[in-house]
Amino acid sequence: MPEIEEYPETVVEIMRTLYFSGKLQPSADLRNSLEKRGIAVETRTIRYHLTNLEKSGLVRRFGNKGVVLTEKGIGEAKMLLVFDRVGGLAMETERLSLDCDYSFAVNRGTIMVNTLLVEEAETSRAIEILKETAASGVILSSLLGVLKPGQRMWNCEVPEGKNAFIGVSSRNYDIILQQARIPTETSATFLYRVEDHKPKGIAEIISHSGTTLSPGELLIRGKYTSVSEVVRTGSGLVTAAIKTFPSIFFDEVQKIFDCLEKSLFSGTIELKAQIPQAYRMSYKDRNRGYMLIYGGANFFAPLVEQGIAGELSISHSIYQSERMKPVDLFSEDFPG
Repeated sequence: MPEIEEYPETVVEIMRTLYFSGKLQPSADLRNSLEKRGIAVETRTIRYHLTNLEKSGLVRRFGNKGVVLTEKGIGEAKMLLVFDRVGGLAMETERLSLDCDYSFAVNRGTIMVNTLLVEEAETSRAIEILKETAASGVILSSLLGVLKPGQRMWNCEVPEGKNAFIGVSSRNYDIILQQARIPTETSATFLYRVEDHKPKGIAEIISHSGTTLSPGELLIRGKYTSVSEVVRTGSGLVTAAIKTFPSIFFDEVQKIFDCLEKSLFSGTIELKAQIPQAYRMSYKDRNRGYMLIYGGANFFAPLVEQGIAGELSISHSIYQSERMKPVDLFSEDFPG
């Protein structure tokens, strides 16, 4: 049995705060966070621990602005906090959801996004593939954001030699409905078969209980999808999800969906007031409405399938929706 490195409780709580905040944290803010968790320490004690963490390569300081976890530190925190992160939705996803302030009434605000790291030398080719994927009909949105080397979002700094692609996550449906006080949840993600450009049916399914990784991320990174084939021939396997809500809210849900900006949210396959028997995960689903939604990461799946990029993260961060633009406009920024 391998030995797991033990950290003092104060260090564990520092790493917990840094990981789940995903942003610069000054020593004073860390002290306040620890106090809320019942740990009273002096600021100089926190600075002492930060110095040791910096020597170990787990954190990076930005002068008086604060400290963030390094890539090594993020990996260490994930192992250290793995049981905090397990569940129907990983805790970091829930934390990010609270920071989303997108309003469909004005079509502005921060939304949940997926990210994909692409080598700078492959960026132009990747843009061309995404332009083709945009017309496939199996994506949530063809709007794209791009971060360049050195730029940062949540627990991610774009490394040298790479660009970060940013795409719309299907998690935003849950967030928008919950902001309207409509309880909703994603009960399962699945491989969905498409034939002749039309939805055919569910091929494989992954329940959302007891996981720290997005099931859609697992399916795409494991190359179970064939979105490239859908783009080329109209047939193949894509990711999709079942999201449920109490049937009594169906009219409200339908009104919200009718108001959504189609350039951001156009991945609905079905929306009905009662989930059919074939889709029920338990007897409790009999009084629930449902929506079938194409996975937001289908947009990036061809780049993973073709070996152009592999570092995909779903519902990984938040991003200003108004900073995103149609993918074809990026050809000017990354000429071949």
